[in-house]
Amino acid sequence: MHVFYSVSLVQTVIAYCACHLCDLTELQFEENLLNEISKALRESGGWGSFKCSNMDLSCDIKDTIRKYSLPFLRRCALLWRLLKTTPGKFHEEVDMFDVPSDSTGDNMDFMYGPQSELNHVQELEKMFKIPPIDAILNDELLRSSTHRWLQHFQREYSVNRVIRPLCITPLVPFQLMKLPNIYQELLQRCIKKPCSNCSKVIEEPALCLLCGRLCSPIWRPCCRESGCQTHAVTCGAGTGVYLLIRRTTILLQRFARQSPWPSPYLDTFGEEDIGMARGKPLYLNEERYAALTYMVGSHGLDHSSKVLNQTTIGDVLI
Repeated sequence: MHVFYSVSLVQTVIAYCACHLCDLTELQFEENLLNEISKALRESGGWGSFKCSNMDLSCDIKDTIRKYSLPFLRRCALLWRLLKTTPGKFHEEVDMFDVPSDSTGDNMDFMYGPQSELNHVQELEKMFKIPPIDAILNDELLRSSTHRWLQHFQREYSVNRVIRPLCITPLVPFQLMKLPNIYQELLQRCIKKPCSNCSKVIEEPALCLLCGRLCSPIWRPCCRESGCQTHAVTCGAGTGVYLLIRRTTILLQRFARQSPWPSPYLDTFGEEDIGMARGKPLYLNEERYAALTYMVGSHGLDHSSKVLNQTTIGDVLI
């Protein structure tokens, strides 16, 4: 497990460097694995070999490495729990790695952000006795193995004369699509957009936050594929997360079950404007959107009491 953890760490460092193509020569790291990877790519012209997108670079490099190890550590934790749990008892037990340590109860508005993510990583690191990040970056065996792999890759890359850069995609935590900060921008983009099936303007547009397609909770025979329930099956294996454009609120779909969720857009006073009745400018609340992302990513549509208590059955949102 520690070996594959090291592999994911190296992949994250390469992806981080690939996202700094323009200023790779300016990156300054300590004399450890980070510096050696950056130096190897710089000296061999390797910044043209890799391409990476959709990577969050807002954190320090060491915090970024730890954050991007979360999906791998969670999978290890699930496997570990399955191996230790008696058959039939797995879903009956409370899982320490399914709830962030700084959440309170079942509150749908708890603050879940970068620090909460790192706290979650820290719990899993203790669970699997992962050494401190500085110790890993200074491990001689890992540094020499990575150096040999980079040399081998560069030789193969040159011999095969690969023209296009290779896309490197590290495992990332579950994310919903990025939304504009100002709601009016989203409103103008979606409010008059026609249905892709019948070419008519959608009466109740619902933006799928998993793929970005514009759907509708109102079922029509001519555009069944754009219905929220049908789209949820093809897009999210029965799970759908939609932003109702005219209402500013969220619609959660789980096959035929539907449930509302508070709006991620608030005015300057921190209040919702459902249906845009007051006409106030609305801005994306990052904490609420992060809470929604975590709830969906942790399968809260099936387990959260806040969601289940407001669930209805049907194709049309009441």
